[in-house]
Amino acid sequence: MNAPCSRGRLLQRLGATIVRWLQLDWIGAKRVRAYSIILLFVSLISFLGSYLQATGETGSDFLAFWSAGKLAVAGRATEVYDLAATGAIQAAIGRTNIFAFVNPPPFILFTLPFGLLNFTVAWAAWIGATYTVYLVAARRLDRTLFWPIAAYPGALVAGWHAQTGLLTGGLIAGAADLLRRRPVAAGLCIGVLVIKPHLALLFPVALAAGRHWRAFWSAGATAIVLIGITALLFGPEVLLNYRRSWQVSRFLMEMGDLPFFLRQCTVYAAVRVAVSPLAATMAQALSTLLVGAITWRAWSGPVSLEAKCAILVAAIPLATPYMFNYDLALLIVPTVWLLAQERDHPRRGWARPLLLVLYLAPLWTRALALPLGANLAPWVQFIMLGAVWRRKDSEAGVAPRQMTAT
Repeated sequence: MNAPCSRGRLLQRLGATIVRWLQLDWIGAKRVRAYSIILLFVSLISFLGSYLQATGETGSDFLAFWSAGKLAVAGRATEVYDLAATGAIQAAIGRTNIFAFVNPPPFILFTLPFGLLNFTVAWAAWIGATYTVYLVAARRLDRTLFWPIAAYPGALVAGWHAQTGLLTGGLIAGAADLLRRRPVAAGLCIGVLVIKPHLALLFPVALAAGRHWRAFWSAGATAIVLIGITALLFGPEVLLNYRRSWQVSRFLMEMGDLPFFLRQCTVYAAVRVAVSPLAATMAQALSTLLVGAITWRAWSGPVSLEAKCAILVAAIPLATPYMFNYDLALLIVPTVWLLAQERDHPRRGWARPLLLVLYLAPLWTRALALPLGANLAPWVQFIMLGAVWRRKDSEAGVAPRQMTAT
């Protein structure tokens, strides 16, 4: 009779050991740092593929920025939205596709310096410069999490595309860090998002609800000043010509193929692929209203400013119908907040595996989208928003306890 009991106890212990292993209780601060360093350096190898694509015949998104910079340097900034003009510059270096410049006119100010360089150097310089902006801003959110921040998959995906995600992610992280101490500087960071205004939809809601009026007016003034400088340097015609890019964007949103929408990370894109354009429009409208209400409630309530910023930024991808996975570097803000919460107020159970899934989400949702033919990113984003909301009251309610240093 003792043998079955012994086997039963052995199986129970084995099951408990497996559960503890899956719950990642064995991962401490040293292992988090070590795994992050490994992830970062392994990911650097992948940039060879991005370089070969960018410098090959098909090219990459950065061609749009570089050709706009070339036109601005040549005194032809008013032509940056002309497909023939940008296409001619891209064809001159052997590219077969045309990458249209569709960013608002103030973004020309950021592309201008890179128009002075040849494409290969400009591509590397853009990634290096924008990654530096991201890393400097994001590491200030929590200096003890430097390596997880440096290796964040959302930042790595943005770097592969040489797109704007690292720059906008750095601006949003900077705003989150500065809002308490230097609200005018935080507003300046938010105002620069005029270069990609759909990422700033929820900021007026949050700042008004929280009565952060200095940041609110600073953001508005910064956006107006950037538009004014653009008109002064390049002529008011460039502002009027921006309307040409709307036709390109409208065509892509109406006629884009399946991969186009699977590369996005919005409710609109996910529902459009799964159901229909009409259902997608209705679902996105509901999502935008929902996260707007959540943002207002959080920012008007007695929640810490750090938790409010985490909720705001986690909600951004759910508020806009147009956003690609290369924009997800901004999610470092709620990710760092969740990491800090788990470090300071650990919870038993499956909190750590969930956090790992969310940390890696910009990478694995992107990798699975085309094979599955389904866009999982927005649904994972709802999970992240829910995780932040559930933990928002834990800062003051639990005595801090550090993770084991293993």
